[in-house]
Amino acid sequence: MKAGTLPRNHAMDLLRTAAILAMMAAHTSRLIIFEARQEWSSWVLLFEPLIPSLFLFLVGLSLIHSRASAISKGQSLRSWFYRQARRGAVLWLISALFFSLEEGVRFPDVLLSSGILCTIAYAIIGMTGILVFERLAVWIFAALFFAGSAVFYLLDHSGSAPFLFISGNSPVFPLILFSLAGALWGLGRHRFPKVFPWLGVIALCLGVGLVYRYGGEVLFTKPLGRSDATRILAAPFYGAGSKVIPYYNLRPILALACLALHLGVYTAVETGLRKLRLRESLASRLFALGRQSLENYILHLFLLGLLVVTMGPRPLSAAWQGNAALLGIMAACQAWSLFRGRGRPT
Repeated sequence: MKAGTLPRNHAMDLLRTAAILAMMAAHTSRLIIFEARQEWSSWVLLFEPLIPSLFLFLVGLSLIHSRASAISKGQSLRSWFYRQARRGAVLWLISALFFSLEEGVRFPDVLLSSGILCTIAYAIIGMTGILVFERLAVWIFAALFFAGSAVFYLLDHSGSAPFLFISGNSPVFPLILFSLAGALWGLGRHRFPKVFPWLGVIALCLGVGLVYRYGGEVLFTKPLGRSDATRILAAPFYGAGSKVIPYYNLRPILALACLALHLGVYTAVETGLRKLRLRESLASRLFALGRQSLENYILHLFLLGLLVVTMGPRPLSAAWQGNAALLGIMAACQAWSLFRGRGRPT
C-alpha cells in the first residue's frame, strides 16, 4: 500500500464474496429441476432477498470509501466522477445485453428492471453525481432515503403496485434505497467512529428480532423467482387486457429486516477483521471473489448460459449435477479472480 492512501476495506471484500457466492448458488438452483434440488438450494432461494439488497448496500458503502481514497491520493472529484460514471455505463450496457438476449428489447423493462447490474449502474451514476457536491451530499442522500422509504411504505400500505416502481427483475426502486443507506452509513461511520459500532449492534438485534418475530418462512415467504416475460410487462406494452403481475416481493417489513441485518453484520465483520489484522497477501486470496465481484457476476452468468444453450432450459436433472455445476462455477470464478489480482497494487 502506498503512503497516503487508504487501506482496502476487508469487511466489504468479505461481504461481496459472500454475496457473489450466494448469487451463484441461487442462479444455479434455477437450472436444477425441482425434484432434484437439495436443502442448500431451498434455503438460498428462500433468503434470496438478502442477496441483491446486500449488493446495493455495498455499492453505497464502496462509493464513500472510493471517494475518500481518491481524495487521499490527491485526485479531483470530477475525474473520480467520470471514472465511476464510465463504469456504471458499461454495467448498464452489459445488463441491457443480457436482458435483450433473454427477453428481447422490451421497453420500459430494459431501462428500469432488467437485472441487478442495471440497478447497480444507476446507483453508481446517480450517487457519484451527488457526491461531487461534498457538503450537500449527506443531506441529499438523507432526503432521498427518507422520502423514498415513505413512498415505498405508502405504495405497500395502499396495495398499489405501479410497474415502473416495484415490478420486474431487481428493479431500481426500492433497491436503490439500500445504496442510499450504505452511503449514509459510510459517511456517518467516518464522522462518528465511536457511535456507529453501537448502532450496528442495535441494527443486528433488530434484524434478528424481526426474523425471530415473524419467522423465516413467513418473512421470506415468496423467494425471488423468475417469472415469464409477460409478468414483467406493463399492460400497454404487452397488449390490451393483459394484467400486470409484479413478482418482486421486497415489502417494507422485509426490507427493514434485510437492511438491519446488513448494517449489523457489516459492523461485526468490520470490527472482527480489524482485530485480526489480516496480512494483505492473505486477504487478497481469501476475498478474491469479492474483489472481482462484478466480473464474477458476468462470468458466472456466461457459464450458466452455456449450460442452457447446450443442454436446454433445465439442464441439471440430478442432485450431483447441480452440486458439480455450482462447484465448477465457483472454482472457475475463483481462478479468474486470483489471475486478475496478480501484481495489482494494494
